[in-house]
Amino acid sequence: MCAIIVSDNSLLLLKHNSPTKNEHIWLPPGGGVNFGETLESALTREAKEETGLIVQPSRLVWVHEYLEDPYHAIEFFFECSISGGMLKLGRDPEIAEKDQMLIDLKFVTPEEADEMEIYPAFLKEFVSEGCNLPGHIQHVSSKNDVL
Repeated sequence: MCAIIVSDNSLLLLKHNSPTKNEHIWLPPGGGVNFGETLESALTREAKEETGLIVQPSRLVWVHEYLEDPYHAIEFFFECSISGGMLKLGRDPEIAEKDQMLIDLKFVTPEEADEMEIYPAFLKEFVSEGCNLPGHIQHVSSKNDVL
């Protein structure tokens, strides 16, 4: 699952080393669910680990199906509000220090989005158009929408 955190028409994104490409990509904060966690509690944990922020998921906005061999994932994107913490680049505690994938984080403006590798692709359009959230859940499917 992923946190959609919008401030002043900008979206919070993290710069990652891509597991499938030889370049850096920008993604929203998020990650996997541990056994027994709800999606919301996992998202709160992941956002704090990666960004230092405490977030409150409010509603599901997108469901994204990602398919690129050997990966097949269903991603849940939740609109989130910030309820505490301080913005700082975190780390993934499950990954060794030398193998960390997180490089940078920032609120990305519509003007910046056009020059960045943002994934999934529908998020680039979302940021470019001023971060206006849809009124209902949308399903998006991406074949080869590279990580």
